[in-house]
Amino acid sequence: MDRLNEIKANAGSLSLVHTRDNMESILKNAELSNSTYMEFLSDIFQGETNYRHDKAKSKRIKEAGFPYIKKLDDFDLGFCKSITEKQLKQLSELTWIEGLYNLIFAGPPGVGKTHLSIALAYHACEEGYKVNYTTMQMLMQCMRTEEIDRRSKAKMNRIRKSNLLVIDEVGYLPVKDIEGNMFFQLISELQEQTSVIITTNKGFEDWTEFLGDPALATAVLDRLTYRCDKIIMNGKSYRIENRKSFLNQNKN
Repeated sequence: MDRLNEIKANAGSLSLVHTRDNMESILKNAELSNSTYMEFLSDIFQGETNYRHDKAKSKRIKEAGFPYIKKLDDFDLGFCKSITEKQLKQLSELTWIEGLYNLIFAGPPGVGKTHLSIALAYHACEEGYKVNYTTMQMLMQCMRTEEIDRRSKAKMNRIRKSNLLVIDEVGYLPVKDIEGNMFFQLISELQEQTSVIITTNKGFEDWTEFLGDPALATAVLDRLTYRCDKIIMNGKSYRIENRKSFLNQNKN
């Protein structure tokens, strides 16, 4: 037992956390499988690699700030006719992130814009990309308070270091002049380093209205659409079509 504790202590000193915490089962499995020394070492290193990979993935997902988890396998192509199976497969390959392409999902509420953006971003987290999610309103709040609020500053730092930024609900609420200028500065800063997914209920012709400045709207769109795919998502609202109620609607 003293030798086992010594080995576990040494594993901890070397930051072999998975090995330290699972030493008993590792030794038992090696005995049951009659492993060679090389197989035993290979299993230890593979276990450490898997542990660190999973831990890093969990950290990326947590820091992304998703409001909830959506996955590509759950996206209902049968309901959403605006995107094909081939397009969804192409997007899931994530080569557009490597090429610093942006995506704009435009359409009315309930057609799957947020679901698809979160699902792609979650998949990107799984594949090792640094991702951040925010609504437009949350982004404005963080930019306004970045210099005085520690959490806002941390969020903005993560955004600037992201490989992919999701900005949800762009255009639902108008922004003030100073907010529009900060948004332009952020988009300009991210242009050559981060892919951006925008979900919006506005056509490009309506961006002047919520940004409040034609020149600013043109400048923002110029940067967002330079390398970009815009997907118009129309149709019925999934939430309305699949509305649920806890009340018993049957009358006796």
